Parts: sequence; C-alpha cells; structure tokens
Amino acid sequence: MENEKSVLRWGGLAGILAVIVFIVGMPLYALVDPFTPEGLMTFPDARMAIALSISLSMATAFLSIAFVLVLYRTLQRTSQTIALIGSVLGVIGYIVIALGDASTIVAFAPLSDLYHASGATPETQATVVLLWQTTMGITSTFFFLGGLFMMIGFIALGVAMLGATAFGRRFGRVSIVLGVIGLVGVFASLFVPGLIGMQLMGSTVFVNLIFLPLFGWKVYRLSRAAKITEMNTSEE
Repeated sequence: MENEKSVLRWGGLAGILAVIVFIVGMPLYALVDPFTPEGLMTFPDARMAIALSISLSMATAFLSIAFVLVLYRTLQRTSQTIALIGSVLGVIGYIVIALGDASTIVAFAPLSDLYHASGATPETQATVVLLWQTTMGITSTFFFLGGLFMMIGFIALGVAMLGATAFGRRFGRVSIVLGVIGLVGVFASLFVPGLIGMQLMGSTVFVNLIFLPLFGWKVYRLSRAAKITEMNTSEE
C-alpha cells in the first residue's frame, strides 16, 4: 500500500513538475526560433540559448513520460487494454517530440558552421540555405508525428478514465476533449502553410499545458486519498 501511494505521489508530481520546467524555459523558446531562414543568420549567437531550451524541453518530455506510465498503472485495473494503448501512444509521442527538439541543435548546428565558416563561398551558403529549409521540414515532421501520437493517446486515456471510479466520467471527457482539440490542430496544420500552420500544430503544446497539471494534481490527490483511507482503516 505504501509503495502504491509513493508511486501515485511521485507520478503526480512529475506531471506538475513537467509543466513548471516547460514554463521556466518559455522565455528561451520565445527568444530562439531556428525554424526560419533568418534563424540561420542568428544561430551562432543563439546557440547556447537553443541548447538550454532543448535541455529543458527534453526534461519536460521525460517527466511527462514518467507521469503517463503512472497514469497507466492507475487505470490498468479497470481498463487495461485501452489504458495500455493510450499510455504507449503518449510515451511514443513524447519521445518523438524529444527527438525533434534534439534535432534542432544536432542537425542545425553543422549547417550553421558551414554557412558561417570564414572560407564559405556564396554558392556554398546558398546550398546551406536550401539544406536548412529541408531540415526545418524534417524537424517539423517530428513535431507533427509526436503531437499526433500524443493526442490520440490522450483520447484513449480519456476513454479508459470513463470506466475508472478514481477519475470518473468528468475527467474522462476532459481528456477526450483535449485530445480532440489537439488532433484537430495537428491535422489543420497540414492544410495551412507558414506561421499559422505552425501555430495550429502548436495547439498540442496548449493541450499539454492543461493535461499535465490537471491530471497530475488528480493523481497526486489519489495518493493523499489512499493515505486517508489507510488511516481510517487502521483506526477502525
């Protein structure tokens, strides 16, 4: 019983902490934008900020994965199959997004070095610009697929919550609605080019910022409820 309470407590805190870490890094995300042709010009000056923002973003992903795994453990008793599907898709989504974040520095840094090299010719720089734009598309694919898997995972977890007394139909519906909102944004980004398309894809970030603290707090409260129940049982 004590082990179960500890898992719920730390799992819930992981979900809450994931959002806190992301919010801490938000000023860096706003200052750094390698996903434009202009980002190639400013990359050397922003390299350290990009590396730090990626580190915080990956920490957010790892904490989110820990939370989703605990969420599965909570739901597996009542809806094991659908909870497993939702948690696996959620974990895959967070991993793919983490890979997309990592590619920002791993893929863009060598291109920036080529462009800003002292002996770079105009022809070389023009080629690097084309490669930079191609790399932006590849990196965006990571974020698209990550968001897609994550939102479908939220929907599946919401369906699992509908039959779980620990969460109830209200939380289940909220998870489903959040997943649908994010899913619509992901698919809409395919048909809207440019900055607006990126913003639509970014709706998954908005959904995640609601999902993690809301359900993280719920899981944490479940650990507190289990403790209270244990105390009442012992008194009897």
